[in-house]
Amino acid sequence: PNGLVVHFGDSFVDAGLRQNLAPKFASHQTRYFFFGRRMSVLANWASSSELDELYFGFRPSLFLVTLGANDLSFPNAEQRVALVRKIVGKMRGTPCVWISIPLWQGAPTAMAEMFRRECGPCRYFDSSEVGARMSRQKDGRHPDAKGGAAWAEAVWSWLQEERDPTQGYWGLKP
Repeated sequence: PNGLVVHFGDSFVDAGLRQNLAPKFASHQTRYFFFGRRMSVLANWASSSELDELYFGFRPSLFLVTLGANDLSFPNAEQRVALVRKIVGKMRGTPCVWISIPLWQGAPTAMAEMFRRECGPCRYFDSSEVGARMSRQKDGRHPDAKGGAAWAEAVWSWLQEERDPTQGYWGLKP
């Protein structure tokens, strides 16, 4: 009764976010579907028909995007702008949130800054604050269970603050 949320992206979707967001959406009687792809890059999502299929197949109330970890080391973030815009366009005006990757120590920041600037009209959730104090898996990048839970809680709290139910159950403030 309270809509449907589609969450897609790279392996960070499966690093504590979906595991902790799913019960929260369920408690709001919202169907939640997630599609995390290991080693996924922006070009995969921009060039495939998968986002079109997610849009037309589900007609979601809200899209959540967790992408960019595998693009961070690309030498020129500006060359990825068109891919971000194409991904956003495939959501066809559906309310959306680009959840930034919680950068690890030493990770390049240019790509994250470009996502913030170019993901509109999607809203941008900045994971840097929670990422700075997040516990991580042995790879030093992905959140561990505790870190993922903290990240999901931060995303959830932000979503609750930014919701505008006059725009639909999962509508967002401008």
